[in-house]
Amino acid sequence: MKKIVSIIVPLYNKEDFLTSCIESLINLNIDHNEIEAIFVDDCSTDSSLQIVKKYAEQYAFIKVIQLETNTGSPSTPRNVGIKEATGKYITLLDADDWLDIEGFPKFIAKVNEDNADFGLAASFKHTNKSVTYHAKFTSYKDASHMKPTDIEKIFRAVGPPGKVFKREIVINNQLEFEHMKFGEDKLFFTQLISKVENITMSTLPMYHVNRLDENLSLVQETSVLDKGYINKGITERICEMDIPLSLKEMALSRMIEVDFFRRLLHTKTFLKSDNKAEFFNVISDVEAILNNHGFNMQQFINNKIFITMYHLYKQQDKDALINFISDVVHGRWHLFIEDGTVYKTLERHYDSFKPIPIACYPVYLGTQFIDGEMYDVIHMLTDDHFNINSVNIVEVNNVTKSQFIDFEYRNDKVYIKQQAFTKVGSSDVNIRINFNDIGTAIVYASYPSNNALYKMKRQSFKLEFTQKQKKAIQPKYFTQISGPIIATKKIKLYRDLEFNDAIDTLEPGAKLEPISIQYSSNGTPRLVLEDGSLITANKKFVTLFDTNNLDKYITTVPKQVKVIKACKLYDTRSFTKEPIKKLNAGDTLKINNIIYTNNSTPRLVTEDGHYVTANKDFVDVIKS
Repeated sequence: MKKIVSIIVPLYNKEDFLTSCIESLINLNIDHNEIEAIFVDDCSTDSSLQIVKKYAEQYAFIKVIQLETNTGSPSTPRNVGIKEATGKYITLLDADDWLDIEGFPKFIAKVNEDNADFGLAASFKHTNKSVTYHAKFTSYKDASHMKPTDIEKIFRAVGPPGKVFKREIVINNQLEFEHMKFGEDKLFFTQLISKVENITMSTLPMYHVNRLDENLSLVQETSVLDKGYINKGITERICEMDIPLSLKEMALSRMIEVDFFRRLLHTKTFLKSDNKAEFFNVISDVEAILNNHGFNMQQFINNKIFITMYHLYKQQDKDALINFISDVVHGRWHLFIEDGTVYKTLERHYDSFKPIPIACYPVYLGTQFIDGEMYDVIHMLTDDHFNINSVNIVEVNNVTKSQFIDFEYRNDKVYIKQQAFTKVGSSDVNIRINFNDIGTAIVYASYPSNNALYKMKRQSFKLEFTQKQKKAIQPKYFTQISGPIIATKKIKLYRDLEFNDAIDTLEPGAKLEPISIQYSSNGTPRLVLEDGSLITANKKFVTLFDTNNLDKYITTVPKQVKVIKACKLYDTRSFTKEPIKKLNAGDTLKINNIIYTNNSTPRLVTEDGHYVTANKDFVDVIKS
């Protein structure tokens, strides 16, 4: 069977995150015969190579390539992987990130159905505090057969997350990632996008970016000024590219606004620097490069803040420019309302800077009884170009948990029937207004204020709905359960709500069926099992069981299984440590139980307490 997509994963010292990455590929809701995952190891010095090799021995779609010498960047591993790939499409995945188990298969099926050259889907950035959209402006609607020029900010996201592309376009045009400390993605994707004609865009979740505190990368080790020097060279390369002028101008606009004004000057790093002249020299050099190629820097600046920055820079008023940047970076804004539109202006006056209209500033008006029904009402303060697309309820600090709801919009107000909130789960939520295709705004709890003597302390507070409970419940607990769960750590089983009388200890991987939730005397949730025993509802110790993609696994405990394809026996359910021994076709094992990984992958537990795969491709139940 021809591969639909090849997933290329550069690998270098990612042992702490690699298992989650690989498990996301194993659990993709797609036939493994349709995909291949090519891991290209750049001479890892930790256990990364050993981890992926173990999985490759068990799963035929996982392949490993070892480079002879370390190259120092993901460029060569990606190039090698693309050349070795056999899929119609390519997607690039970093070894510390992961693909969406349900969203990616649906997205790649749509791209393939459209025979698209290029595909864009939703990606999400995970930090220790929140989950947010990563470049939503390239996945804001579901559409087929788009041109690059149809997507205004297509060059604002020129990294791998959320993208697939035809391999033949890369090969036929001899495109490669160049070996660079930083910025290789910009050159590659700028050239690639200039070669595509048929783009599929989707709102489906595809890619999850790992930006947890403990995950450091080479990019973070590159200084802001060093990036400026590198981006200067990239700008010249784009100017020299043989690509359509309209796309070149879009790419250069990205470089000027994002890489030079937003990420070089509009930073605390610039404000703290004792060498600001060097930052200005970079801007001067970039302007000269543009002029030499017949461009004017000002033509690429549309953001009103950056227009003022450029104006002050050209006036050689460096003190005013530094003050202006400081005011913007530190958020010294005043807000006021005029003719139904909210404007923001700076506390300090600048002749060249005019108040900026805020496209959408939604304010909660409370619950209102209208025509016999209860509505939550939102006043929409908007500019003249506002167009509402949708309204959704989203979990606080986690945009992946979102639900679109019905609403009415009339006379500058959004009306939401209260039964719409029954679609929401157990988490605390915000209301999000989606407008003008790519714009979003969370509803505010109050109107803006610009009192001459006093500052409103909580002006920027967003509306937040908290589930009613016996007591206020911390987000770290489950407060609603609709199916099985898995113990992710060793937990105890109790007879009482106060957890004073322990019955037993459950091992990690145990699958449990809660039937209800009860609360201790201090309001802490407890999960109640069928026999009346209780366990913790803390998300650090239990997680929801994923019932998808279990058809390929044995899920009912057998008495005995027969090995039908070579696999291995392990002493941990994660399969990441050295195996105990290799199992050959024809071997038989007595089974005592089934436990699960944190990603809901079943493992068979032998009578000796060891672990073997439950995948039906490798083992078969011996019927008595």
